[in-house]
This record gives sequence, structure tokens and C-alpha cells, in this order.
Amino acid sequence: MPSRRSRNRVTNVKKLGSSQRSDVWADGDRIIKHVIGDQQAFEREVTALRLAEHTGMVPRVLDVDPDTRTVVMERLPSHPFDEDWVIDYARGLARLHQATGPEHAGTLPRQQVPDPEPFLRFVRALEVEVGDAEAELAFADTGRFDLLHGDPCPGNDMYTESGARFVDLEGAMLGDGLTELVYLRMGFPTCATVSETPKELREAAERAYFEERGWSEPLEDACVRWLVQGDALVQRAERDGTDHLARVVDEDWFWYSTTARGRLMFRARVVAGFTETHPAMSALARRLLERMNRIWEPQPIDTRRTHIS
Repeated sequence: MPSRRSRNRVTNVKKLGSSQRSDVWADGDRIIKHVIGDQQAFEREVTALRLAEHTGMVPRVLDVDPDTRTVVMERLPSHPFDEDWVIDYARGLARLHQATGPEHAGTLPRQQVPDPEPFLRFVRALEVEVGDAEAELAFADTGRFDLLHGDPCPGNDMYTESGARFVDLEGAMLGDGLTELVYLRMGFPTCATVSETPKELREAAERAYFEERGWSEPLEDACVRWLVQGDALVQRAERDGTDHLARVVDEDWFWYSTTARGRLMFRARVVAGFTETHPAMSALARRLLERMNRIWEPQPIDTRRTHIS
């Protein structure tokens, strides 16, 4: 329901489509969002919106009612996106990521470091040799305090005359922005829609991101981190501690555009190309992909972006 403090200002309210986690209404130039049952998600979103307000990458907060988990925001314009939208997307992510720094430690949850053990168990369950790859899976916190969107997926980005803007920051956290930049390489790993960004557009988008930030860094490690994460095989509501990599050994399931096995096979194909920076992990990904192709039915991945903003 609309905020109590904003209710008497509501004029012509129209309910919008949204996830099961929230109810959303449009009221003229405002958006009214009620987060259902998840106090932490509500607090994360409001905190992230306020932290990022100065960047212009998110809607401004106009009113908040903590008792009903309702936030009133400005309504962003949404224009048709261009063929090269990924460049605006990456540039917008860079600006969002720069909203925070070490001085904001503790304002949002910290990005978790992936645990490689479930992935290694999965590899062995498929009777694939791990080889020397385990040494390249010794992940550590990179020490960055970027403001991460948490779910920068189709529908959570909007396009205006000034470029990309982002909404639905319920999963916002502090961490390493490169893990979101590589959504373009890894087929949008936490998203319902999986697609492969054409190489030239992807490279242009990555250049735009680093130009905005004023530095550059290899992206292979950030990609490998997505390959090993079982939670990236299911939608957010199912990320409940279940070992989904163990599940996928014996069963497959559809999540919107493709199956869990299709997602894994695509990510393994990407990592298999990292022969210079992660030679052992690249070799493991090739062995794993060969094995999966023998025992599983390949699932197609779109080679174009299906955008649903």
C-alpha cells in the first residue's frame, strides 16, 4: 500500500508489474514501492538510494515509511534503448560504483567472497580432473568499497537522454564493481534472461567503464568467481543456502530463458578462454565443458540482448 505519509498526496495511482518481493505503483511523477516482508531488503534499498543520490544514477528518495516498508521515489523517464545500450549501461555502472568508498564501511552488507568448495565437489562428481586449478580458486576480498547494485539485470536499468539509470537496489552491497561489469561477459549471471553480448560491443562497454573510473584492470578473476557460484543458477528467492551445484549433477531446471545446466556450460565456455591469466582454471573449464557436452543436452544462449525495461 502507498505510504501513510504520502497517501493523502496520491492522485492517479496505477499499479505496475513487479517481482513477488514488492508492490509498485506509479503516481504521476512519483513511484511508490512497498517491499513485502523483507526488512533487510527495504533498508538496503533506501540506504543505497541515499548513498547514490549525488551520482544521478538512481531515483531520488522523496519519502520513506519504515513501518510499512514503503519508499516514494521520483519517477525516472524511460526512453527506447539503442543497439549499443551496453556502453551506457557500463558507464552508468561505473558512476554508481563510485558513489561510495572506505568511509562508508558498515553502511551496507559486505560482498561475500565465493566459496570454491561446492564447485570443486561438483567437478569431482562429474568425474573431471581438478588438476592445478584449485590454486587459482583461492579467492580473497579485493578490498574495494564500490556501491554494488546487487542485481543489475534487464528491467532494473532504464535509459534516458542522459544515459542509463538503475532501480530496484534491494540487494545493494559494498564490494568490487568488477563483479558487475563482467555481467556482460558472463551472460548476466544473476538474471532471468541470459544472453551473450557481441564481442565488439562488450569491449567498447568495458572501455567506457574504465574510462569513467580512470583506471583499468583484468576481468578474468571476476568471471571465474561467477562460474563457481551455485546461487547464480537460481532466482533470488531460492538462494537459501542450498548447494545448487550438487543439485545440478542429477537434475536440471529452467529459469526463464535457459536451464541451470545451460548457464553453467556458457560460463565454462567463457572461462575456458582465459589461457593467459588463469591457465589451470581455463584447462579445467575446457575439461568440464567437454564432459558436460557428452552427458548433458546443450542449451542455447541468445547472442543478442533481450531487454525488458
